[in-house]
Amino acid sequence: MTGATAADRPDIKLVISDIDGTLVTRAKVLTIRARAAIQAMQAGGIAFTVASARPPAGLRDMVGKLGIDTLVGAVNGGAIIRPDLTIVEQLAVPVQAVRTTVAMLRQQGIDAWLFTADKWFLRDPNGAHVDHEAKTIGLEPIVVTEFDEADLGRTLKIVAASHNHALLGECEDIIQAALGGAALATRSQAYYLDITNAGANKGGAVVRIARHLGIPLENVLTIGDGANDAPMFGVSGFSVAMGNASDAVKHAARAVTDSCEEEGFAKAIERYVLGTAEPGDHHAPTSKPTLEGARP
Repeated sequence: MTGATAADRPDIKLVISDIDGTLVTRAKVLTIRARAAIQAMQAGGIAFTVASARPPAGLRDMVGKLGIDTLVGAVNGGAIIRPDLTIVEQLAVPVQAVRTTVAMLRQQGIDAWLFTADKWFLRDPNGAHVDHEAKTIGLEPIVVTEFDEADLGRTLKIVAASHNHALLGECEDIIQAALGGAALATRSQAYYLDITNAGANKGGAVVRIARHLGIPLENVLTIGDGANDAPMFGVSGFSVAMGNASDAVKHAARAVTDSCEEEGFAKAIERYVLGTAEPGDHHAPTSKPTLEGARP
């Protein structure tokens, strides 16, 4: 097998990946090829972990399945957790920001989801994407008639879910303007708007995990597909956007791979980390940086 030469590849000691839309397919499947790429990295002494919008409790299955043995970033960096899901540090959303966000979403006809470290609260169990989220994170929601003060004070993430993607885009701008610097509103998927502590972002998670492992940021590769992944790209030595990412996210990365439906994660790891990619085994999105070369 002829792969990329050593000169083509960055010196990667740690890979930090987004999960949904990156590591797994849209159907939430971890492919055999993706799993094999991770195992090859681990066998070669290259550390691997994830930074996800999922809450800590929603990472249990994936962390165990992948044999991750170092720190993990949850709720967009709002919580740093150990593999056993114990919290190392967390940044809750300020209570007033939670109240403001919930009220503004209700004005738009969107039911807010509140996530704490181990629970998920909502008012409408039949709302958009509720069943999808429960299956994805392996956690059933707790249905309440109203959020109590204890829930408000322990909220790590608020999620607005809607089939109306344009509406969520408008909510992102409106809510961010209303919250100012009190919290951060970002899209993790076209159908999800996440509101977290203003100091919580995946870039911060990358910095903390790399420091914990004693690995310079220049030796870290990050890979993702969402706007919430862009902060990772800004701090890591090398970054890869998925083919299913938006143009803005692709532009923020050093390289672009195939989509999550076309083994994009595995192809990026094979080329940039393992050096086992076959020539021609790369999709080239039109007018975008590709696996064949990094963006200047």
